[in-house]
Amino acid sequence: MTRTKGLALAFYLGAAVAGLAIGIAADRLLRPPAAARLTVREMRARFASDLKLTTEQRAAVDSILDARFRAESLLVVPIRPQLDSIRGDARARISAVLTPEQRSVYEQMQRDQKARAQEKK
Repeated sequence: MTRTKGLALAFYLGAAVAGLAIGIAADRLLRPPAAARLTVREMRARFASDLKLTTEQRAAVDSILDARFRAESLLVVPIRPQLDSIRGDARARISAVLTPEQRSVYEQMQRDQKARAQEKK
């Protein structure tokens, strides 16, 4: 490899790592803290409150939303393994460009995200 190609590769790798770091920092600054994010139950309650739904309307809307989520889940079932594979590959590729310290933070972020997903279920 020529020196020029090596420098170009180093530049692109540095830009990728810097972009990742900026993206993570922006995400943490712009996304509301976990405590401020709403669960599905809280979002439905806010929706009902904002629209001033009656008890009957709220029951009907909850039924409609439950049916929608069930239908969407059924659509995703056949492609779930492919989605998981794509996500896993991306995570592995991201981990490969991180320093050990960054990797530790990234892995904690993944654990936190998984915990939040479990809380929503």
